[in-house]
Amino acid sequence: MSDRPANAVFSLRDLNRQPAKVLAAVRKFGSAEIRTRSGEVFTVSARPRQVDGGAVKRFPDFSARWKKLRELGHVPPSLAENEHIDRIVAGEE
Repeated sequence: MSDRPANAVFSLRDLNRQPAKVLAAVRKFGSAEIRTRSGEVFTVSARPRQVDGGAVKRFPDFSARWKKLRELGHVPPSLAENEHIDRIVAGEE
């Protein structure tokens, strides 16, 4: 038997249905055990990991794209046209 507190031992069903509860225990105790019906025991442990600066999602410059479209002569639809398009998409027309 492990030396973990009883609230740091979970079933595979707990992991599936209440993952936030399992992760909260890992944060609190540093690790948690996951036990399967077949008797296997897995340990989930919290280890801080450095994230690369490049892993941050970079979004395109939308304002520059709109500016370029306006320069090319694009005229966005009017409010009434947008409402008409919305009704078509919703299947109302």
